Amino acid sequence: MNQNKPVIINGIPCYSPEVDSQHNDYPESGLKKLYELESKHFWFISRYEFIIKTITKRTNSNCRFIEIGAGTGNVSRKLMDKGFKPAVGEIHLSGLQYAKSYGITECYQFDLYNTPFSDCYDAIGLFDVLEHLDKPEKALSNINSMLRDNGLLYITVPAHMWLWNKYDRLAGHKIRYTKPSLIQVAQQANFDIIECRYFFIFITPLLWLRSKLHPDKHLEATIQEEDSEIHVNTMINKTLLAICRLENLINHLLPNIFGGSLILVVRKRANKDNI
Repeated sequence: MNQNKPVIINGIPCYSPEVDSQHNDYPESGLKKLYELESKHFWFISRYEFIIKTITKRTNSNCRFIEIGAGTGNVSRKLMDKGFKPAVGEIHLSGLQYAKSYGITECYQFDLYNTPFSDCYDAIGLFDVLEHLDKPEKALSNINSMLRDNGLLYITVPAHMWLWNKYDRLAGHKIRYTKPSLIQVAQQANFDIIECRYFFIFITPLLWLRSKLHPDKHLEATIQEEDSEIHVNTMINKTLLAICRLENLINHLLPNIFGGSLILVVRKRANKDNI
């Protein structure tokens, strides 16, 4: 745990102010693109709607909640619409500036490998973060220590290495998970599994096609290539959003075999179970 007192920068407590903007796990440059597109792009919209549906099913809005690796804080912003008062943690200070612009007041800059908090949250969100990390077990162990006994952790990750493509590498991904591999890393960090489901099921054929059209050949990518991954034609964007929203309504009825992403809900074991 990080026992140092934070440095206050622009009103934000910073526990790891020395972090490089070109951090190996996620460079700061990606946050600006997120901020510009996540309120318009079908993937971000349908994703946060599915995440919020999952959270509100199990967690009360008056709980102590923090989203870690929050990026710009977009998911937490949507949670506020449901009555939550989330905190956000992010390694890059610029992401927290975006979060503050959304009206999120409790923001912390810290490194997940050296967390400053212990036993103080009822629920934590970790959305599309784990796949960026070289040491996911250490990160989840630290998150476990941040939760109170029986606290919940919500995780999303990209799924299936057979969907791997050059945009995974451009995004800084280290891996795409399966249900067994994600469950294993969570259990190793002393979590009990509550639910693990695939989503983005309906668009999986499109994601597979993308992996064939844009394989990862380890070539240097241009800025134009990076931008093309997230820009979608307006009509196609609306169509895909409608398809994903339909899936969100009936996801619980679909075979839990494959999908473009995974959501995992786990619970921290009480101290008596850790002896």
